[in-house]
Amino acid sequence: MASREEWIGRTGQEWARRSDALDVLLGPAGAAGLKALNAGAGQHVIDLGCGGGASTEALSDTVGEDGHVTAVDVSPDLLAKAKVRLNGHANVTLIEADAQTHAFAPGAADALYSRFGAMFFDDPPAAMINLRNALKADADVVLVAWRDIRLNHWASVPMTFVADAMPGTPLMGAPGPGPFAWSDPETFKPLLDDAGFRSVKATPYDFLAQLSDGDDPDPLERGISFMMRIGPLASRLKGASEKSKNEARAFLRRRLARYVQDDAIKVQASAWIIRAQA
Repeated sequence: MASREEWIGRTGQEWARRSDALDVLLGPAGAAGLKALNAGAGQHVIDLGCGGGASTEALSDTVGEDGHVTAVDVSPDLLAKAKVRLNGHANVTLIEADAQTHAFAPGAADALYSRFGAMFFDDPPAAMINLRNALKADADVVLVAWRDIRLNHWASVPMTFVADAMPGTPLMGAPGPGPFAWSDPETFKPLLDDAGFRSVKATPYDFLAQLSDGDDPDPLERGISFMMRIGPLASRLKGASEKSKNEARAFLRRRLARYVQDDAIKVQASAWIIRAQA
């Protein structure tokens, strides 16, 4: 899901339009990751895959005016959102680049953080080595990544429709870049070890993820709108007939009804909080 070209194009544009809704979905796990990061005043932190800038803003406040945050993302549309959000944060530098190949200042950063941005590299070993080389010795690292798709109903529910109604369509979890590329510690731990990171430890973080897009008074419609525009179902409905889209909507209305809570759709979600040292 979502190649570099897609992040630069349609996927990045869609995420930028719905950055507030995505921050609600990703926020709890992102906050847990920030809490685990040993960043403090005066430090230089790299924010990998900064998206619309929510994590960058939090890091900027943490390191203060004597610190600095280098926020990198491949999507120009998401960075445009981040630029607006971070107006007035003089200690932030936004970089439009692929962190796999970007020439970071060697050995300059005190910490590395990523909220669901480490799983999309075309060449993960090269990316991790490049990021490791950007860090000081003993720099703190926290990377937040999704656990198994079966623990994440924001993805598994719509993919049930894909499996039943769109036979032959690739499902989630296939080899290669994607949101669940790091779902197995046996994938990311050797990758980080080989890149020179030390003391790699992954802790599960379970939470309720809220799905809501738009201002429809019906929480089901807001949840359906989110799934139809963001995530695994949205990418597989590109170019689909109106009949297929209407079938998907009807399926989601049936399946999401059980998840209505406090006037919103809240589904089971689970992430890894991965800690390491450079």
